[in-house]
Amino acid sequence: MRRYGVIPDRPSAHHWTSPLSSLRALRDEFPRVVLVLACGDLVASFGFSLFFPFLTIYLVQTLGASAAQAGLVVAAYSIFSVGSGIAGGWLADRIGRRPVLIGSISCTAVLVLSMAMATEVWHVALFMLLLGCIDPAFVPAARAAVADTVEEPRRPRAFGLLSVANAVGWIAGPVIGAGLASLGYPLLFGVSGVLIGSYSVIAFRWLPETRPRAAKPVPRDPGVSRVPDLRGAHGRPDPAARMRLWIFAALLPLLAVTHGLTFLWVTTLPIYAAGSLGLPTPIWGLLFGLNGLLIVLFQLRIATACERRSKPRIMGTGVFLYAIGLAPIALLSPSTAVVGLAITIAVVTVGEMLIGPTIAAFVSDLSPVNRRGTYQGIALAAGSIGAGIGPPIAGYVLDQSHGQALWLVAAAILAVVALGYVVLARWTDRLPAAGASV
Repeated sequence: MRRYGVIPDRPSAHHWTSPLSSLRALRDEFPRVVLVLACGDLVASFGFSLFFPFLTIYLVQTLGASAAQAGLVVAAYSIFSVGSGIAGGWLADRIGRRPVLIGSISCTAVLVLSMAMATEVWHVALFMLLLGCIDPAFVPAARAAVADTVEEPRRPRAFGLLSVANAVGWIAGPVIGAGLASLGYPLLFGVSGVLIGSYSVIAFRWLPETRPRAAKPVPRDPGVSRVPDLRGAHGRPDPAARMRLWIFAALLPLLAVTHGLTFLWVTTLPIYAAGSLGLPTPIWGLLFGLNGLLIVLFQLRIATACERRSKPRIMGTGVFLYAIGLAPIALLSPSTAVVGLAITIAVVTVGEMLIGPTIAAFVSDLSPVNRRGTYQGIALAAGSIGAGIGPPIAGYVLDQSHGQALWLVAAAILAVVALGYVVLARWTDRLPAAGASV
């Protein structure tokens, strides 16, 4: 039962001081659900990392798109993922985590395979649009499955393990992807699709269903709000639940701006590095792999250190590190590009390690048990809105200017957003001890 149920809250094991711990230690530390999701994330992320770092370069240099058009193509995925994330979370709460995850990943694999046939910019745009409608649906289902099986204080470490698994795939992926791209992008998309599809095979074979059984309905009280999220155990108004709902609502615009600007180093920075700084594509692939290497080495240590600490303050620190990492890009020249971009990627990766698992854990803490998937889907949608707006605007700026101002403005806005997370932390500090999220 331990492998399928909720892990008891206990201190971190000593063997997690190193991310290279044995497989037996992994099995003892995490439930089966988390381990299966981690395996799936590893192979799927490897598939995505083969082509995604070079997607905008492919659109600009091979298909003749402008930087703004390349940004719009990437934005098509993010814009249409808004509805997909919400729908995936809603379905995960009603039909289960497992069918949503398997269905989403399987369709994603087919679409990536189909991209091998693209010969025009609008072909890629269409496939990215369809990917946005399908691929993100698995994310809230997977996050809800982790929340179903891991106690609140240990969720950052569990989500951290998924980040490590994801990063393992991104270490070698960009380097291998650069080599495959030299042999032809159809081959690159074909290999990527097969690897992504293997995730659905892993989930079908080993992932159990974790959705909690529906709670008994509370008798209606005409004098009490009928919003189930705000009820306590006896149907009375729950101030702590109401406060968590308001905190969640305040979190959403912060997530939108955060994702919209932090996403630029993946989508817009490759274009800037190749065009304005003259960086060869294989060198960018190596630099991109630094992100995954750092996550593998330090993510679990950072997640463990963040346990029982204020999650909004951790996210604010991560966002501020993104600001510190992006601002110096404006000062780089072709002669300093490699070293400068390596430093930038190292700094923003630390910010990513603070933000990624913490957002998922914080949303899990705020959500009612029977709406974990829905809350994760809404949070994912907020981030997708930002990610859908940021790249096209950034691409337009690159088309109209050299682009140095882009990184300075993005860094300034991120610094302001970091302060917003600090303000949000003051709200979470007021939650009752029994229901506190931090």
